[in-house]
Amino acid sequence: MNQTVFPEGYQSALNLHDTQIAIKTVKDFFQKHLAQNLNLERVSAPLFVLPESGLNDNLNGIERPVSFGIKEQDDKPAEVVHSLAKWKRFALDKYGFQVG
Repeated sequence: MNQTVFPEGYQSALNLHDTQIAIKTVKDFFQKHLAQNLNLERVSAPLFVLPESGLNDNLNGIERPVSFGIKEQDDKPAEVVHSLAKWKRFALDKYGFQVG
């Protein structure tokens, strides 16, 4: 079991709520400045895809993707994305990104 160890006499300067806000602030700061310095652009990826899209890899050929029916579309099947490799290549082309 992993156990967190604090130095003797350690007292946090923030309560749990403020610690969570501080962590988010640091993550946002890092993401923003890293993106600026490396000329990166954030693009959101899908959580689910339709099987016929071909964007979900076949894992190792043994496992099956988690799938479910979309109630609002007459239970049309959808799958939880388990690898974004194909989607990333698709998105680079769709959004017109160029090499370099």
